Amino acid sequence: MEGLMSKGKVQEYDPNRGCGIIVDFDTSQQLKVYANYVSLREGETLKEDQEVEYKIKNNQHGNWAINVRALEKNG
Repeated sequence: MEGLMSKGKVQEYDPNRGCGIIVDFDTSQQLKVYANYVSLREGETLKEDQEVEYKIKNNQHGNWAINVRALEKNG
């Protein structure tokens, strides 16, 4: 299962604080996301309702989304 990416949607993101919440499509789980785990083009930031893919990292403070990338819109 190495390399398997999860998909979800940004519920909220505060670019000033550099953190937010992603809701996983499969589990409806809320995952914390931090700016240092997001890979976007320079000048871009996560936006509410944006679809993303990521890996889930488990730690003592809950589940985080890491290696976060925006999904391209088709069409």
